[in-house]
Amino acid sequence: MLFVVAGVAAGVAIATLHHPQPGLFVVAGALGIAAVLRLLLRPRSAGSLVVRSRHVDVLVLALIAAVIAVLAAVTPFPPGT
Repeated sequence: MLFVVAGVAAGVAIATLHHPQPGLFVVAGALGIAAVLRLLLRPRSAGSLVVRSRHVDVLVLALIAAVIAVLAAVTPFPPGT
């Protein structure tokens, strides 16, 4: 869980420092990794990633990661940002 939170925080920091597209891709990547970890780890090892059933958790995390990545890819950011 700490790795996922650190990845999302790093992505938000990158996005805040005038690099929104790469920052959003970092956030999406961290959430994608969270989905994979939730899929592979036992509930006891997954810790705070366990919220609902395994399938629901993986689906929600993967869906949010995909939506953020698609939005980052299609959003026209001004040059120099």
